Amino acid sequence: MSFFSSVVTKLWFTILMIVTTVLIIFSLILSFYFRNYALSTTEDQLETELTRIENVVLSNHTLDLNDAYLAAEENLIIYSDGTFIAGDNEIAEEIYNEMISENLASSTFIVNDINEREFMVKVSDLSEYFESDTAIIKYDNLDRVNQSYMTVLIILIISAAVLFLITTFFAFFLISRITKPLIALKNASFKTAGGKYNQLKVTSRDEIGELTLAFNKMNDNIKNTISELTHEKNLRETVFSSLSNGIIYFNTSAELVYSNDKGRWYFEQFQQNEEAFGQFKDMLKDISKTDEPHLESLDMNDQHLQVAMSPVKSSEEENGVTVLIRDITDEYNTEKMRTDFISSVSHELKTPMVMLSGYSEALLDDIVTEPDEVKEMVSIIKDESDRMNKLVNELLIIARMDSDEVLYDITPQDFNILLEELQQRFSFEMRDNELTLEINIPADTVVFPFDYDKLNQVFTNLIDNAIRYTKAGGVITINVSREDDGYITVEVKDTGTGIKRENLKHIFERFYKADEARTRGKHGTGLGLYIVSNIITNHDGTITADSLVGEGTTFTIKLPENRKE
Repeated sequence: MSFFSSVVTKLWFTILMIVTTVLIIFSLILSFYFRNYALSTTEDQLETELTRIENVVLSNHTLDLNDAYLAAEENLIIYSDGTFIAGDNEIAEEIYNEMISENLASSTFIVNDINEREFMVKVSDLSEYFESDTAIIKYDNLDRVNQSYMTVLIILIISAAVLFLITTFFAFFLISRITKPLIALKNASFKTAGGKYNQLKVTSRDEIGELTLAFNKMNDNIKNTISELTHEKNLRETVFSSLSNGIIYFNTSAELVYSNDKGRWYFEQFQQNEEAFGQFKDMLKDISKTDEPHLESLDMNDQHLQVAMSPVKSSEEENGVTVLIRDITDEYNTEKMRTDFISSVSHELKTPMVMLSGYSEALLDDIVTEPDEVKEMVSIIKDESDRMNKLVNELLIIARMDSDEVLYDITPQDFNILLEELQQRFSFEMRDNELTLEINIPADTVVFPFDYDKLNQVFTNLIDNAIRYTKAGGVITINVSREDDGYITVEVKDTGTGIKRENLKHIFERFYKADEARTRGKHGTGLGLYIVSNIITNHDGTITADSLVGEGTTFTIKLPENRKE
């Protein structure tokens, strides 16, 4: 702020202008009054003297300045019949010539001589008392009056200057009393704008004091309001940030105004597809002009999204659109899983049920009577019954797993004992299928916490799968190693037909089964690997699969050596 735009300067300049104007007017009036008073006094004095001289002239009936009565008179001019008689002929002549040249008709007037001296001249016409034109003229030098006037004028100027200085001092004093709290209010206002809410001290009970009180109250209200808004904003941000759904707010031009973290991520994903994003923005603009919310489904990067768009209006004015994005992938997959589950169970149960029913009817109707054929049909009925029994048992296990009813007895145990049991149990099946089972374990004992029965089920399932997908002459290998990261790694590797790369991500899903043309012997139910993955997860471990078609498959299991309870 410049000096001339300051309130202090404006007030000071205004007061000085008022005082200066008053002093000038007062000085002019006073000086004019003093001069008039002095001239009036001089004129009265001349009038008195003229009256006295008239009495003398008329009493003695003489115009001779040498007369005893007129000889003592100073500054006297007698005019008679075109001639004049004066004591001081030079001054009198100048005054008389000035009077004649100006053709002054007044009885009192002021003339200047050749030296620019002023004289007041008073004329008294006595022509009616004499036979010729006769007048007596009395004049007085105004130098004394002018000197007195100049003295008074100087005194007035000095007094005005002193009053000017005194007024300036008191003006600054008064202005400081007024502007100091105003400046404090200004500075406090800037601090308030910057977020600092200071209280000002009230130093007076006048309007400025009341203004300060009002400012303090306003400051408190602003501080409380900002605090409440900040609290609400933080609460809103906390709530919105904790939501798994994306929240985005667009204005009527489809420009992003606000979003939580998830909403920002979705928005960035939308932007990557310019064509789809352009259509999305057009849809937002259309919805902002309506009163009805809009629900849209969207598939993006293997995600199933539900997009709810609602127009936001206030006082019948369009403000924008709120977009709520919810990831319904889990619900979609769950529904799909439920549908697939019903379909798969129906399919898995239908085949053995049809075979059981068909072969049973054949036996009951004596269609087959040969002992060998009857024995073969009974064997098929037994296999299909076992298959149904296994399916039902696995379904019961999955139901218990989903309801967290499966209990785990995870305690430190010797993993080598489990491997020896597995090797012994599958030895006959290996010979029968012309396969080789190799187990490679560290030299020292491998002891870590696990549930013996559950891991027995895991590796039984994996070895059984490897047998079914490996042709005669193949090798199934189990490698056990202790890693530096505190995990025990177990690899179950076969030289079977392998799994296609696009199918690897589905093998741990319910009812997933590889192409049955690649299997040998009995077919699985598609639930085994799902159960395996669930058991490993409950051991705080991980299981992954890697495969090459025609070369084999490797399942890698990592289990913690020191499991946290």
